[in-house]
Amino acid sequence: MPEKKRAGAHAARRKALRPSVKIMLAAAVLLLLALVGIRLHGWLAQRDGTRVIVLVNPWNDVDNCGFKPRLKTVEGIQVDASCTADLERMLADCRASGCSITLTSGYRSRDEQLMLFNNEVNKQMGAGFSADRAYTIAEQRVGRPGTSEHEIGLAIDVQGATAQAWMRENAWRYGFILRYPEGSESITGRSADSAHYRYVGVTAAQQIHELNITLEEYMGMFYTQEAEIVIE
Repeated sequence: MPEKKRAGAHAARRKALRPSVKIMLAAAVLLLLALVGIRLHGWLAQRDGTRVIVLVNPWNDVDNCGFKPRLKTVEGIQVDASCTADLERMLADCRASGCSITLTSGYRSRDEQLMLFNNEVNKQMGAGFSADRAYTIAEQRVGRPGTSEHEIGLAIDVQGATAQAWMRENAWRYGFILRYPEGSESITGRSADSAHYRYVGVTAAQQIHELNITLEEYMGMFYTQEAEIVIE
């Protein structure tokens, strides 16, 4: 076969294959989008059954979120009733694994938060910081009264490096997330805190864990400001 005819035949075959390749690529893309869509749809559908989603941070205070805790006592601290069953189960499983765990803080009243905040301001001023700088540090470390999750009863503080290590690996299974991880300060407005865990419900905690994001980012992805918040 002459060289020109052979080259023309090859080109024709390549041209004939192009639509098939395009179809295969399009099918692969559609399949990927379908899988992502199914997962996202499942998460959004599950969202309706997630009862504990409320955001409290320096820009969205307790009064604005409108949440009123119904308090119950677990091991000497008060927490909202919605998290007591998962909290008790988590504590039991942690200890069953051979890890000692102690809760050091749960619900705080506004007056208690104010006292802790003022103590932190005074501590920082005693360390040589100006009043303004001490106030800023206290905001980041303790939380200005009215902006602390402890005031809604959905946050706990856990004592001990071993317990905190176990929590980092397992807390999400019980509906709790590490609320202020390293590197998230600009997003959460708070200093990193290895002791502070927040209850968001098992579904949301699993999603936040899988995506490796903060509560602020999670709510930005799956919620709007108008989203109805139902706490039971």
